[in-house]
Amino acid sequence: MPRKQKSNLFVRLNQEALKYCFKEGYKIYPVTSDNVNYQIEISKAHQRALLTDIYTSKTIHQAIADTYDRVYSKRKDD
Repeated sequence: MPRKQKSNLFVRLNQEALKYCFKEGYKIYPVTSDNVNYQIEISKAHQRALLTDIYTSKTIHQAIADTYDRVYSKRKDD
């Protein structure tokens, strides 16, 4: 039997967005209750927000990168 080929998981991160979020104190990370479905939680100081979108283990990495971009684009103009 031929071996299964692993798909390469390549997520492009916006370094400016990461730098901004780290500097401002944002923490963006996945949360799960069943290790199958994931949601993204954003926290800053004592405030937390749980996003309603649900992701799989294959799509969560790109979703986190997109969330960094979204926070950066909303907050950088302030």
